[in-house]
Amino acid sequence: MLSSDHLNSLLRDISAKLSGKSGECNSNTNSTSSQNNSGITLSPSAALVIAGLLTNILEVTSVLVDKNQLVQIVLSGSLKQKTEMDIMIEQLGSKPFDEVMKSVIKRFS
Repeated sequence: MLSSDHLNSLLRDISAKLSGKSGECNSNTNSTSSQNNSGITLSPSAALVIAGLLTNILEVTSVLVDKNQLVQIVLSGSLKQKTEMDIMIEQLGSKPFDEVMKSVIKRFS
């Protein structure tokens, strides 16, 4: 897992690039100065959620807004990488059952 200093450094770099101040990015890893300079304070879990969204590991499943205008965003994703078997099952999932069975019988006979 990433340390909070490393996450703060990454967030400071991203913040500087988004604001167009990439030349002013400081490589100091002091978390106190990075919080004061960037104005952005994120917890490690919030930073990981942002990273998950940016890398397409997490996707928004739904956005809920209640009568008090409280917003809830439901995310879903998996850290498990697809195996060859998972890929093969996905491909077979769209085929008719008899076609799959014929392929299996042909392969093992």
